[in-house]
Amino acid sequence: DLFIQSNLRVTMFRLLRRSSSCSCKILTRWLSEGTPLKDRSIGVIGLGNVGNALIKNLQKSSYKVTTILDTDTTKTTEFRDTCRVADTPKSLAEQVDMVFTALPMPHHVKEVFEGKDGLLAGICEGKVWIDHSTTDYEQTEEMSERVREVGGRMLEAPVTGGLEALKKGQMTVFVAGEKDLAEEVEPMMRDIYSNVIYTGKMGTALIPKVLSNMLSCVHNLAMGEVFMIAKQAGVDMRTCFDCIRASAGNSFVFETAGPMLMQGTYDPSFSLALQCKDNRLGYQIATKHKVPMEILGHAMQRYNLALVKYGDDAPCYIAPKLLEEAMGTDLREEGFENWSYSIQNVDGSSVIRHHGIDIKRTDDNEIP
Repeated sequence: DLFIQSNLRVTMFRLLRRSSSCSCKILTRWLSEGTPLKDRSIGVIGLGNVGNALIKNLQKSSYKVTTILDTDTTKTTEFRDTCRVADTPKSLAEQVDMVFTALPMPHHVKEVFEGKDGLLAGICEGKVWIDHSTTDYEQTEEMSERVREVGGRMLEAPVTGGLEALKKGQMTVFVAGEKDLAEEVEPMMRDIYSNVIYTGKMGTALIPKVLSNMLSCVHNLAMGEVFMIAKQAGVDMRTCFDCIRASAGNSFVFETAGPMLMQGTYDPSFSLALQCKDNRLGYQIATKHKVPMEILGHAMQRYNLALVKYGDDAPCYIAPKLLEEAMGTDLREEGFENWSYSIQNVDGSSVIRHHGIDIKRTDDNEIP
């Protein structure tokens, strides 16, 4: 079968050279879609926390990451033995079958996409672009249409779950765009993420991602107040943590941001500037659809205040520090210095497993 497929593909490539433009496009799309995912060449633009972990997870699962690009060339150093470094987004797209982008802000995505050396200029029939950036969903819809016009295909695929989970391939990815393309790349997504959720048409993945990040702000601020009340009332912080994570008030944020608050690290893997960017994107969506934001709006303003006070590079969970400083009391607790976490996907829900702290463990086979 492999011999027949190989000969058939050689024949098709010969036909391509003699085909009309229309036939050429059809055959190119057929050849691209018929190539096994692990035989396709992959390029990655943006080698920050997400892009770096993405490359490692793809390589770990035997996918062919061949070409990379970042404006900060020092971020490419550790991959130079296995990957070429492209000069421009256009040249990267021309060299690969699939492009992944992982960029911090909407304007960064736009800068990479547009212009004579931009990503769009290098996309042609059969190319696939998967964007992991958390960005403006309306901008993404417009870009997707332009990609389609030149014969390419695009998926938006924001990820969620935290950097430590990403490094372990335990994050959730929301995927939106053409359903047949989402199904085509789903095996790859399942190899590098623990949970893959298809949300529908282009734009629908970014909306829940942004809303989830906004909701985390509400949880984080409320958590800070809860810990402060407990401490002032004489309740042991570790005891408070164990009681609430075993009760109705528990949340993903409580179980992950809580230990980071008690460490005093406030999650340095994601910046306050990026969190505030996501808040603004959520505000834009709410404004467009005329939905009042009372609770989310208040959380947004507290985060804006923290941004002014602590700066763009401050860790994303630092907002409770405003309360610590107002009360003259920190929320540090011994025993969390070496804490870390992993995520277990149980029936589609993200269950936190704690490491580096003294804890009674539930064996995996005890989980119903």
